[in-house]
Amino acid sequence: MLIPTLFSLPADLCLTDVRLEKEETLILVLRSNQIGSACPVCSQSSSRVHGTYTRRLSDLPCQGRSVRLCLEVRRFVCATRGCPRTTFAERFPTLAHTYGRRTLRQVNALKEVAFALGGKAGAQLAKRLTMPTSRDTLLRLIRRTALPKRKTPRVLGLDDFAWKKGDRYGTLLVDLEAHTPVDMLPDREAASVRRWLRSHPGVKLISRDRAGAYAQGAKRGAPRAKQIADRYHVLVNLRDTLKDTLARHQTALPILEEDERKAHASPHPTPEFPQASPVPKATPQAKERADEQRDHQSSAANPGLLTAAERRRQISRANRYARYEHIVALYHQGLSERTIAGHLHVSRQLVHRFVTAGTFPERVASSRRQSKLDPYLPYLRQRWEQGSHNGLQLAREIQAQGFRGSASLVGQLLSDWRARLPEPVGRVRGKKRQAAPLAKRQVSAKQASWLFVKRKEQLTTDQQELIERICQAHADLQELYQLGQDFVLMVKQRQPKQLDPWLARAQKSASVELQRFASGIKRDYDAVKAALSLPWSQGQVEGQITRLKFLKRQMYGRARFDLLRSRVLRRA
Repeated sequence: MLIPTLFSLPADLCLTDVRLEKEETLILVLRSNQIGSACPVCSQSSSRVHGTYTRRLSDLPCQGRSVRLCLEVRRFVCATRGCPRTTFAERFPTLAHTYGRRTLRQVNALKEVAFALGGKAGAQLAKRLTMPTSRDTLLRLIRRTALPKRKTPRVLGLDDFAWKKGDRYGTLLVDLEAHTPVDMLPDREAASVRRWLRSHPGVKLISRDRAGAYAQGAKRGAPRAKQIADRYHVLVNLRDTLKDTLARHQTALPILEEDERKAHASPHPTPEFPQASPVPKATPQAKERADEQRDHQSSAANPGLLTAAERRRQISRANRYARYEHIVALYHQGLSERTIAGHLHVSRQLVHRFVTAGTFPERVASSRRQSKLDPYLPYLRQRWEQGSHNGLQLAREIQAQGFRGSASLVGQLLSDWRARLPEPVGRVRGKKRQAAPLAKRQVSAKQASWLFVKRKEQLTTDQQELIERICQAHADLQELYQLGQDFVLMVKQRQPKQLDPWLARAQKSASVELQRFASGIKRDYDAVKAALSLPWSQGQVEGQITRLKFLKRQMYGRARFDLLRSRVLRRA
């Protein structure tokens, strides 16, 4: 009684023998204890045995050994005259499929492995679990599994995901009340959204980003549904607008010393601060920037005056400047931004930034990361001022104090210090090193735009002083800053009554970009106002998109739409 209970056999089977084969596989010999069986065509019961054969099935492992069932199957003669099935084999629907070579419980276990890991990784895990199978079999199990039927959501969130970034996108639809993905679309066209909404009536609220295709598809597919714009994307649009306006006033933005720039740096995780450099125009600013460009070329012509890192930065800058000139030249020839991006294989955002900048956007080095030398800098500076300029000797001294880095790291630091000495202390390839001037960096439009959208109480004292300097640099920037702060406060505190007065002020502002932003808000007025009055947003949709990307990358990008859709819609 113990063995049948251990292996939980169906009631219509009995165990006749158990044996171990090659000390790796456990063999269970089974036979039916039923008198007869019903014909699968005419359903007539028959007990007349025509013959027998053995059917072998793979089962779940036991004690680290694979289990194989040897099932003795009888063939019966059909008792109905004229039945097309003269003979038929007895079937065991609770044990395995009709022509299956695995038990149902092993199939279900392999399904869970396939949905969790996919084909290749799932096959590797199944082999370790002593259920060896191929990745193609696991993918077939995924495709054959029926997707769960979900009711039409009342509150629907939709957003796009990239099959190939910048080239092809799909759409994910999420039930915001149930926190569950509902369906996937192979593209992000308005027609696809419209067809889905018409085939699933009952959607009352639709949360989306500012994409026009989704707005049109939702309006045509569910005209009675209320659309809600995502608050995060509205604020992103505002920051982009502020950045474009500040970029037009780039020359008016203050210039900071290196130490001052670090003190004013925004704590945002993506601080890339471009510095203006000229396009070839007959203006005083262009002439000044042209002189700076010649200085860069002069430095590149004398590589002995530069460190290795500076030479790499110089080469990178030269390549970016050549690309900038090429893009601007194509744009002046009448080509569109999309055409230029496709011709040069770059993003449209890069083309738009170069075309609208008016000046070459210089890259500015980000703030320095934490170094292993930081705890020993006071000691090294003291020894340097005492006249000890030997990098190897200084490395040995701080290693005795607990320094775990290499001597080359100390040498790189001393190399920068030597370059800043008023009198050269050495020669490189026969040429004297020159003292490097104190670096000056101009506040970029990107950096200033982040400060413009942050609440005043979240800024440091240095950042508040920097904002005051920016606002004093040009008369229009004070108004721009106040309008940006008012809009952020309105969105975060959800004040729909303040939207109309703000739009009226923005339309009268001196910023052309802000006027366009206000016009875009008016075109999407109902959705934006609903975002300020309703709690729904795209937050959980973005979370589901992150899960989708994980599954897509786990499948090495080789999965088709149906396979990815099955894994996304079936909750693990």
